[in-house]
Amino acid sequence: MPDTLTYESSAIMTVAVIGAGTLGAQIAAMTAASGRDVRLFDVLTGAADRSIDRLRSMLKPIIANGDLAWDLNAVLDRIQPVATLAEAVVGAHLVIEAVREDLPTKRSVFAEIGRIDPNPYLATNSSSIPSSQLADVVADPGKLVNLHFFSEFWLRACVEVMSCGQTTNATMATMAEFGRSLGLYTAVVRGESKGFIINRIWRAVKRESMAVVDGGHADPEDVDRLWAFFWGIEYGPFAMMDHVGLDVIADIEDSYIAVSEDPTDRPSPKLHALVDAERLGEKTGSGFYEYPNPSFRAKGWPRLTEQSTELP
Repeated sequence: MPDTLTYESSAIMTVAVIGAGTLGAQIAAMTAASGRDVRLFDVLTGAADRSIDRLRSMLKPIIANGDLAWDLNAVLDRIQPVATLAEAVVGAHLVIEAVREDLPTKRSVFAEIGRIDPNPYLATNSSSIPSSQLADVVADPGKLVNLHFFSEFWLRACVEVMSCGQTTNATMATMAEFGRSLGLYTAVVRGESKGFIINRIWRAVKRESMAVVDGGHADPEDVDRLWAFFWGIEYGPFAMMDHVGLDVIADIEDSYIAVSEDPTDRPSPKLHALVDAERLGEKTGSGFYEYPNPSFRAKGWPRLTEQSTELP
């Protein structure tokens, strides 16, 4: 990306966020906190309004704890829930898609955006689908990128930007500066990388963790305790998967497997059994762990006060 390219702050002042789930709502809040006007749309009636209430409840203690220096009311007042996709898109400078991790759904959304208004910059927040798979349905692929944000942005203040293969240098410069303007460390991915940077590495961790469990070599808690001991952190890969949502994890894994050239890369039986049983992690009360009191949140974890001496 040429250093001579410049960014005008007025280039992106109105942003549409499509999808009012956990991460879509957080993207809306980050953007509004930068002083921009945000339109938030979700196909589920009332979802955008409910997301504002969830943001208020979630962010209040974080601001009170000093992790965010925000005027919460001012931030949320800049987020406007809208009833239709057209209300969100028309006249927006940037449209950020944050719908479910499903390629046909995303392609349908971007095709409709192009029919409504061909002018905005376009970004998918997909955690695994490269924007090149959307380029043929958008009005102007030169304005299309991956803009991958991370949940709990006050802890993970970063974003990845990746070209669709036809993205112009000017668009890449503008999107990179947009990320920086939100106060995020902004990493520009060179070329196309399935899973970008972090999720490509995280995918390898997920895959091998599930292979160990599916192969009967350990249970999820064994893996997580060893991981926590080894890296000096509070939880392991299975706890993190529960937090993300096992249905989301399964969708992401399936998208990797669909393009994998490794014949051993197959769906995890344990993961799909939990999804089929609607045990999706924290949000349903059970997954690899039982909630609201999973073992990894117990005082002193990952160390044990009592441990069986019997061999498995």
